[in-house]
Amino acid sequence: MDDTPISSLNIPAKRSIRRVALACIQCRSRKVRCDATQPACNRCRADEKECEYQKSRRGGRPRRSLTVPHRAVVSDVPSPPGPPEIIGYRTDGDSSGRGSSGSSAQSNCDSFEFKASDIVLPGGVQLLGNQVEQLLNQYYAFFHVSHPCVLPRWALESRLITELSISEFLLPVLLYIGSIFTPSVDSTPLANAAAETMRAGWMNGTNFAPDPYFIQAQMLYSIVVYWFDEPERGREILDDAIHGAFLLGMHQKDFAVQNGYGDPVLEESWRRTWWQIHVTDIHIAGSTHTYTGLSVKYPITADLPCEEECYETGMIPIPASLKSYEAREFSDIEFSSFAQLIGFTQGISRVLAIRRYNDIENAKVTCDNADTMMTAWYSLLPPSKTTLLRPNNTVDELLFKAIILMHTYTIDLHRPLSTLLRLPIESLSKCAPPPPLSPLIPPSPLLPSPFYPPLTPSPTPTPPKSSLPSRTSPRSSPSPRTSRHTPPSSSA
Repeated sequence: MDDTPISSLNIPAKRSIRRVALACIQCRSRKVRCDATQPACNRCRADEKECEYQKSRRGGRPRRSLTVPHRAVVSDVPSPPGPPEIIGYRTDGDSSGRGSSGSSAQSNCDSFEFKASDIVLPGGVQLLGNQVEQLLNQYYAFFHVSHPCVLPRWALESRLITELSISEFLLPVLLYIGSIFTPSVDSTPLANAAAETMRAGWMNGTNFAPDPYFIQAQMLYSIVVYWFDEPERGREILDDAIHGAFLLGMHQKDFAVQNGYGDPVLEESWRRTWWQIHVTDIHIAGSTHTYTGLSVKYPITADLPCEEECYETGMIPIPASLKSYEAREFSDIEFSSFAQLIGFTQGISRVLAIRRYNDIENAKVTCDNADTMMTAWYSLLPPSKTTLLRPNNTVDELLFKAIILMHTYTIDLHRPLSTLLRLPIESLSKCAPPPPLSPLIPPSPLLPSPFYPPLTPSPTPTPPKSSLPSRTSPRSSPSPRTSRHTPPSSSA
C-alpha cells in the first residue's frame, strides 16, 4: 500500500510547544505536587527526606518498517508489524505506567505533560502530532462517552510512551474511530490501518494469550464494524475478543488487580473493558435474535464500574460487587450508571435465554417475564437516575442507552403477540424478529405481504333474476307510499 500523505487527511498541521514539569520520586510516590526545586524540593526539605529525581527517559526507539502485505495463507504469514512509529514524543519526569506506584488521581499529571508527535500507522498512514490530538479529541468527545472503557485521556497519554501495546494495538483503532466523527477526514486509510492492526494482534500474543490492550482494541473495532453494516464480521471479531478475554481471565475479580500494577485507574479500565464486552455481546445477541451471548459461558466475578466523574478524575472508590447490586433494594449504595446498564443487561439476558420462535405460549411467558424484570429494574433506580440529565445538564449516555434498550426490547418481545400487519421490511431487517409460520390474524388484501399466501377474492353474490329489472321492459312504477297517519291494517 502506498504511503498516505498527511495532506490527504485534510487536517491543518500546526505544531505546539509545551513546557514539561518535573517531580521528585518522593512527591510522585505520595501523589502530591512538587515544586521541582533542585537539588532538593521544598517539600522534602520540610519533611527532612532525601530528594531524588529520576533521570529523564527522553530518547527515541529504533524505527521499524511497518508496511505489511496482505496475508491470505496462514503458512505464508510474515513476521507481524511493529507498533506505530512514534516520532519525537517529549516527556520529562516519570512517564512510566507499568510497575509504577500508581497514578490514581489526575493531579499526578502535574508531573507529566504530553505532546503528541508524528506517527506512522500500519500501511504507511502518516499523521502529524496535532492531527493525532484532533482525532483523539473526537474519539473521547463522541465515542468514549457511551463506551467508556479506555483509560481517560490524561491517563492514556501518561502511559502511551512506555506501554508499547497502547501504541501498537489501541492507538490505531482510537484514531480510526475518531476519524469517523471528523467529516473533513477520509477514514479509509485509517480503517485499513486498524484492520492491519487486528490481523497482526493475535500473532503478538504471549503463550497463546493475547495482550489486554489488544482485547480492548478488538472489542471497540468490532462495534465499529458492526455499525458499518457488517454484522456477521463484527460478530466474529467480537467473538474473538470474548475468547481472548476468557483466556486472560478478564471476567474474574482478580484480573484487574493483578494487571493494574497498583494503579486504580488502570484497574478500573480493565473492569470496564470486560463489562463493555459483556454488554455489547448480550445486546448484539438480542438484536440478532441469537439470544444467548458467549460472555455468559463462565461465571462472572468482576467488580462493577464506578461513576464516570470518578473515573475521569482518577478518584476511584472501592468497587462494588455484582452480588451487592443484585441485593440493592436492601443496600444504601448508589450504583453507577454503568452498573445500572449492566444490571439491565443481566436481567434481559436471563429473559431471552428461554425465548423460542413460533411459539405463542412461550412468547406470552417471555413477555410477562420481561415486563416484570423491566418494572423491577426501573423501580429500583435511585432518584438521581430517574432523569437522563446530570446536574450539569449533560446527558447520561449510559443510562440513556439502558432506557432506550428497555423500550426496544419491549417492542421486540411483544411483536409476536401483536395484531398489527407485518410488512416485507421485517424479513430484511437484521433487528426485526422473523415472522411466525402462521399468521395471528388474516392479512388485508390491501397490504400484500410475502409472509402470507395471496388471498383469492370471493365471487360477488348475484341476486335472483326475478329481482332484477328488465332492460327491455319499462320500469314498473313504485307502489304508492302509505301515509304516516294511515292506521295499520288489521292484518298487521
